[in-house]
Amino acid sequence: MQVNDTAAIVTGGASGLGLATAEALAQKGAKVFAFDLPSSIENAPAIDGVTYVAVDVTDPAQVQAGVDEAAGSGVPLRTVVNCAGIG
Repeated sequence: MQVNDTAAIVTGGASGLGLATAEALAQKGAKVFAFDLPSSIENAPAIDGVTYVAVDVTDPAQVQAGVDEAAGSGVPLRTVVNCAGIG
């Protein structure tokens, strides 16, 4: 899949599988918006090409605001990977 010069959203993107996915997409040239809870983002590593966005995926208004940010990034939003979960 070619993701260079596109935007991607990864839910649960600040740790675990979501973080690995966000990093892999960024390495392929995507502009990644990693949605996660504020407490998770605080401990997330800085990765070139990844922007952390505080989003609780159970809150529709927060999800819409995050999608609007990604869609307005200047490149087409083409990818969404859902890795958010509750343990």
